[in-house]
Amino acid sequence: MRPVRFAVVGIVTALAAARPSHADDGVATGVGNRFSQTSTPLTNEQGELEWSFTHRFNQAVKDSGGSSLWGLDSGAAIGFGVDYAFVRNVAFQVYRVNNYADYEFALKATLVRPKASLPLGLGVRGGLDWRTAAYAPKETSAFGQVLVSYTIANRVTVAVAPSYAANTQFQKDVFNVPIILQVKITKSIAAIGELVPKKNVVPESVAEWSFAIEKQLFNHKFAVWMGNSQATTVDQYIGGDYGGAVTDRNMKIGFNLSRAWDLFPSK
Repeated sequence: MRPVRFAVVGIVTALAAARPSHADDGVATGVGNRFSQTSTPLTNEQGELEWSFTHRFNQAVKDSGGSSLWGLDSGAAIGFGVDYAFVRNVAFQVYRVNNYADYEFALKATLVRPKASLPLGLGVRGGLDWRTAAYAPKETSAFGQVLVSYTIANRVTVAVAPSYAANTQFQKDVFNVPIILQVKITKSIAAIGELVPKKNVVPESVAEWSFAIEKQLFNHKFAVWMGNSQATTVDQYIGGDYGGAVTDRNMKIGFNLSRAWDLFPSK
C-alpha cells in the first residue's frame, strides 16, 4: 500500500502548490492530461470537467484484411471516463471499459508543473481497479503511479510512469515502468508512442506498444490509435497479462475522443 500512501501525501502537497505565473503558460508535457492510455503528470485547470471515450477494435489487422476494413467491422473494447479537477492540482477520475467490466477510480495530483526554466512535470496517481464481469473472477486491485516528464524545446516530451498494481488478472504485486515519447508536430497535432516493457507471463509474451496521432481543436481532442494491446486500465496494461498474455506483435486499430468544459467560467 506504499504507492497509495505516497499518492495521498502528494495530493496534500499539491493542494499547497502555488499557481504558476503567466510567463510559464504554454510549457506543456502533453496535449491534455493523458497520453494515449497513460496519464501525464498534469491535471486540468481547477473547475474543469473532461470526459473521454476510448475505442479499441478486437480484430488484428493481419487477421482481417480489406473485406472487413482491417478490423473495423469487429467488436471493440470501449471505455468511457470522466475527470474533474475539484481543486487546483488535484483531480478525481472515473473510467469504465467493457472488457471485464473494469472500473477505475483514481485521484491524481500535480506536484511540479513545468516552467520555461525547468520543463519538468511531476505527479502522482493512485486508486482502485474493480473488475466486475460475470465471465471472470470479480476482483479489486489498488494501484499507484509516479508520473514524470521532461520536455525538450517545448516540442519533444519524454515521460515514464513507474506503476504498481496489487492484483492484475493473473499476477500479484506487479511493478512496471511504461515509457512515453511525444512529439508536437504543430501547436495542435502531436505524435505519441507508448511502450510497456514485457512481463514473462508466458514464454511468448511481448512488450505492449502503441502509436497515436492526436489533434486538438479548442476543447476537443481526437486521436487515431494503433497498437498490439487493447488494455486501457492500470490493472490491465501494467502486467502484460491482458486476456491471458500479450503475445501479438501485429496491430489493432482504435481511437480516443475527449471533450473538456469549464464548469465555472470566470465572468
